[in-house]
Amino acid sequence: MDLVPLIVFLLFIAVIVWLFALIGGMASDRGHSPWPWWFLSIFWSPFGTIFVLWLFFRKVDRLDEDW
Repeated sequence: MDLVPLIVFLLFIAVIVWLFALIGGMASDRGHSPWPWWFLSIFWSPFGTIFVLWLFFRKVDRLDEDW
């Protein structure tokens, strides 16, 4: 039984999940909903989406509104 293809597949899935988590976190840090950015990364490029978020949108410093 050869486990190399299974390990490669699981690593590929882990990288995809990590990319989507990164894009969602970047969008949330900039005050955006992550859903449009996830769709853009599917139809365009995850790396292009990360670059656009990094280049054109600044992080939003939010104060906790419950205080």
